[in-house]
Amino acid sequence: MGAVGDVAVSVLQAAGVTLTAGLTDSEIDSVHARFGVGFAPDHLDLLTTAMPVGKRWPNWRDGDDAELKRMLDWPVDGFVWDVLHQSVLFWPASWGPRPTDAVEVERTARTNLAQWPALVPIYGHRYLPAAPAPPGCPVFSVYQTDVIYYGPDLVEYLRNELKVGAMPRQEWTFRQRVPYWSQFVEVANRAECM
Repeated sequence: MGAVGDVAVSVLQAAGVTLTAGLTDSEIDSVHARFGVGFAPDHLDLLTTAMPVGKRWPNWRDGDDAELKRMLDWPVDGFVWDVLHQSVLFWPASWGPRPTDAVEVERTARTNLAQWPALVPIYGHRYLPAAPAPPGCPVFSVYQTDVIYYGPDLVEYLRNELKVGAMPRQEWTFRQRVPYWSQFVEVANRAECM
């Protein structure tokens, strides 16, 4: 248990979120073995202190693996959906010429997105980067190619999401940037800038 986990738990308790015992080392190892991702330090600190449960909270201990996998796949699957279906085609210039075949479009998109850090769900479609991300990473709200910052770090994100002592967004200070994801947010989700 650490400072981030303790503060995060106090915010969750103030908001009335149901908490269970923190994840054990073997449970964390199981998540990594089943899904191939690890938790960033702040996320790990929270989840080893206490695990929030309930609607939209991923249940890493007893949750359905198919649902957890769906949550983990959500960011990339949403991008791919937009690549294939947006009326104004989403295609970053850095990915090269857009193929004409839909199967090749999807393959190319997934290959490029595999270079981006994996995201791990915190709550609903709010995400932190997976390990080996450093402490203090921003939280992203990801809905297809609509990606915004939802907090400069985990604790401020929880305060913002749960409306427990949140600071105004204009006062947010970002200590970390996440490769690709931060750039995408900062260019206002415009493919031509990537």
